[in-house]
Amino acid sequence: MRKDNKEYKILIVEDNPGDFMLVEEYLDETILSPKIIRCENFKQAKEILLRENENLDVVLLDLSLPDKSGETLINEVIEISEGLPIIVLTGYTDANFAVKSLSMGISDYLLKDDLSPTTLYKSVVYNIERNKNLVKLLESEQKYADLFHLSPQPMWVYDMENLKFLNVNQAAIKHYGYSYEEFMKMSISEIRPDEDIPIMIETLKKIKDENIRFFRGILNHKKKDKSIIRVEVISNPLSQGEKNTWLVLANDITSKLKYLEAIETQNEKLRDIAWIQSHMVRAPLARLLGLVEILKNENLSTIELGDFLDHVKESANELDNVVRDIVEKAQKIDVNGN
Repeated sequence: MRKDNKEYKILIVEDNPGDFMLVEEYLDETILSPKIIRCENFKQAKEILLRENENLDVVLLDLSLPDKSGETLINEVIEISEGLPIIVLTGYTDANFAVKSLSMGISDYLLKDDLSPTTLYKSVVYNIERNKNLVKLLESEQKYADLFHLSPQPMWVYDMENLKFLNVNQAAIKHYGYSYEEFMKMSISEIRPDEDIPIMIETLKKIKDENIRFFRGILNHKKKDKSIIRVEVISNPLSQGEKNTWLVLANDITSKLKYLEAIETQNEKLRDIAWIQSHMVRAPLARLLGLVEILKNENLSTIELGDFLDHVKESANELDNVVRDIVEKAQKIDVNGN
């Protein structure tokens, strides 16, 4: 693979030396000369972010640090990162927490067990570029048209008062299945499931009442074919004359969330197999060992010997059935968690 020769300055917040070395190795495989800064705890990360924020391109963040972790860690890093893209690298496969992390402002959520040089590189480059586009979008409305129409992600503009679509880009047309003309006759409520409409109305009211200037969240959207997708939405006001209009960027994360859920299902099946191995195997195995000791140390009659051998056979058959059950369960596990 040809290495990217662009300059990237990357902050890696990771206390595990082995995990840090692996991430560093993956970055070296895809980027010619990455400038890497490592922090082992939140305190060090905070000092560097406050000092070198403008010079950094992206933050790779482990969720379990010695001095801070989880949701608290995410909130505080976002607060001091001043818009830098933050990619979580974690072994924590909880799908609900992944959704919550993304809604809080995390740019991406990657599992360490599934990490590869390619997936890490794509996430780093994609989120750096996406973040640059968002910054440009907020800072320069003159570049709005190009960023809007050429964006590979669905984007649209809607009227906050009547919720009607005012403009959509080609990516939205392709992803949601509606034509441009159809979109122009619709409101944003028509791409939301019916059961989500009350929550949508309440959220929009809060945005107007509290004069919120930026919104980010995970929502359910409905495509033309009625299929429901999970979408990370980023939106902000857009000046268009006297209208109260908002610009929306939508990132479909349905596949990613399904994959995380599949990993959880797979892990549950593995835990079930481990329980069988540690509990159900033990009983027939213990009986076999006990019977072997009796056969070794006792003078048994022919009848008694026959009875003991029957017990040995019975325990062996029971153990064989348990092993077969374990093998059968293991064979049913695949990478999709089925």
